[in-house]
Amino acid sequence: MGNNDPEEENPVLPLMESRDLLDIIYVVNALLKNDGNVTRAAKELDIGRRTIYDLMEKYGISCADGELRIKLKPILRYTELRSPHVERYLL
Repeated sequence: MGNNDPEEENPVLPLMESRDLLDIIYVVNALLKNDGNVTRAAKELDIGRRTIYDLMEKYGISCADGELRIKLKPILRYTELRSPHVERYLL
């Protein structure tokens, strides 16, 4: 920590983890914008309802009774890369 190594201060995510994080941010933001309506969120993202439900299951995102929740997944361990839109909904 104390060696001022720039790589230590600014971690680079592997490509697949970066894609996962982007998926989470896009799905959560679409759900928020559409008041949890999965059909409208999927339409906005130009994906099918089955696809958004698959992504929600993959990342532990749930939307019931108007409440959006995300089970903490290992991808979100990079705290400096968390989106405030995602972080406030973590379980």
